[in-house]
Amino acid sequence: MATKTSVNDLIVCPICYEIFQDPKSLPQCLHTFCKSCIKSYISSSVTDNSLKKTDFHCPVCRKCYHVTNPEEWVDTLPHNHLIVSLTDQEKMENREPSCDICNRQDKSQPAISWCPECCENLCESCVTFHQYSRLTMEHKVCNIAEQTQKINLSVDLFCKQHTSRRLEVYCFDHEEPCCLMCATISHRKCEKVNSLEDCAQNCNADIPNICSEMEDIQKACDTEITRVTGDMKSLEKESTNIEQRVKTMADEIITAVRDKEQILLDNLKKAGEEQSMLLQNVVDEFLEVKKKIEHDVQILKNSQDLHKIALFLELKRIGKTVSEAQVGVIKLQKEYKTSTLDVHIDETVNKFHSSFDTFGKIKIKGQNEVNYQSGQLVLEKSVTVEGSSRLTDVDVIDGRYLVTTCDRIKLVYILDENGIQLSSLNLNGTPWGIAALQNATFCVTMRNPGLIGFFKIHENHLISREKELKISQNAWGICVYENIIVVSMENKLNGQVFRFYDQEGNYCEEYTISPGSSLYGGVIATSKKSLLFTHHHEHFLFSVDMNVSKTASTVYKGDNMKYPIGVTRDPNGNVYVACFESNNVLQFDENGKFIREIIKADPAVKNPFGIRVKGFGDDVKLILTTQEKLLVYYFVK
Repeated sequence: MATKTSVNDLIVCPICYEIFQDPKSLPQCLHTFCKSCIKSYISSSVTDNSLKKTDFHCPVCRKCYHVTNPEEWVDTLPHNHLIVSLTDQEKMENREPSCDICNRQDKSQPAISWCPECCENLCESCVTFHQYSRLTMEHKVCNIAEQTQKINLSVDLFCKQHTSRRLEVYCFDHEEPCCLMCATISHRKCEKVNSLEDCAQNCNADIPNICSEMEDIQKACDTEITRVTGDMKSLEKESTNIEQRVKTMADEIITAVRDKEQILLDNLKKAGEEQSMLLQNVVDEFLEVKKKIEHDVQILKNSQDLHKIALFLELKRIGKTVSEAQVGVIKLQKEYKTSTLDVHIDETVNKFHSSFDTFGKIKIKGQNEVNYQSGQLVLEKSVTVEGSSRLTDVDVIDGRYLVTTCDRIKLVYILDENGIQLSSLNLNGTPWGIAALQNATFCVTMRNPGLIGFFKIHENHLISREKELKISQNAWGICVYENIIVVSMENKLNGQVFRFYDQEGNYCEEYTISPGSSLYGGVIATSKKSLLFTHHHEHFLFSVDMNVSKTASTVYKGDNMKYPIGVTRDPNGNVYVACFESNNVLQFDENGKFIREIIKADPAVKNPFGIRVKGFGDDVKLILTTQEKLLVYYFVK
């Protein structure tokens, strides 16, 4: 258990009255306790040891829980990350600097000075020794008070394996610093090993770009926090309106129905509280990402106070932090969907019938209500892309932009949620496939010549050409799985080539697959090396697992699939294939089993090429390219 101290009540366990240690939250009432405290509390509440059954009440609100295997059950309880953050902040605010040298001797002495060369706090005695030691006598120490007013930074400049040796080189192959001894023993076969002095010479030049990226993340967090907070306020208003509706109707009903009225109101309150807690958790996750990088932002803004080697090492660390934060924010942005409260009043209540079963039902309206395998599609809008004559593919950028390409006039277009064209850009090849990446970027495959283009959408909606990869053959289908880009390329012989790149466009590996042909085809990854792809001329849907074989196997071939091109997946893993000649869309489950023709005999669908099923606006939409039009469908819930 934690040691008693004067802290905010929010970080004190209600059982032991001490600072939380490994805080765990109960699943329904969400009250939080130390893991060891709640485990001991449950053990004392066991009612039947022989059956391993436990009935216990929450120590705060007395909510009853019924569990089996209490030990395992407590281990599965969620961590309260907000409590952890508050506890860490409290510890940081109350921590006083102590002498690092004395700490290694299991002593505790207050630090009065700081040595930037050694990156250590020093007490009065150790300062004296520091000034007379041959190894450190030229080091310039500063007052600890001056240091504490600056960024709280501690960079260890000594080798972890050989603690008496300073770090002198950096291995770019392993992305780690080391001393000369380690470089000689462990990194002698590495291709790129440079001295830290050389590495640190120009590291200041990277600061503006990294600062800009981190500030963009902060802005994204602020925007999303504002959006989620607004949803919370709307949720509260909707809850109030529904409550008034329920109460007004309840006043018109005889006294016998008051019990059911109260049940519904309790359910409403519970649903509102649970949904508010879920939204607060989203806010907390954005706050957590933001907090992680705030410290690093301050480091970079005060970089002139750091030793250049320390600054270089910090930049390497911060670079990884920025990448992880960007992935985290984009993931949170995509996962979060606005949900609202609704109520359904039974017809029996409206008619004052005496035999009704319930007063009503509280519902949370959101995308999870869609059953993709049985839900019907409804055409929401048909968007004519001005100036286009054949749209080859489409994708969704950040849930709010559509990007599509026309191969006949070699253009890429950006459209908003209403189908309004925001911008376009001429391409250096004939485009075919599109794949959305992170941070408003996307790739386009091209032919004549074979190219893979990387593009970015800016805040003013203009498109910039970031990079182009020249390849020896024409490129057709493209998809992204996690951080890997997969491109299908023409093969002079039978079959096709699948080439893998990272999101920076660096070549990783490639595989030649037979049978099939990449010509006009689409590809989708179901795992890192498992692919589904279409064979346009032979009317096939193929699958291949490159961990097992380099030969594809037939998933489907039928009279209702003529000239398949585009292929995509929905959030549940179901697969969709757009068929150019049969003018339909087929749906398969995640294992490739045929489910249905989800679009057929639709006069709006003429020669479909590209297809995506992704979150667009407030819901998941199916978007189809048909010559010069984009068709946007929504799933009936």
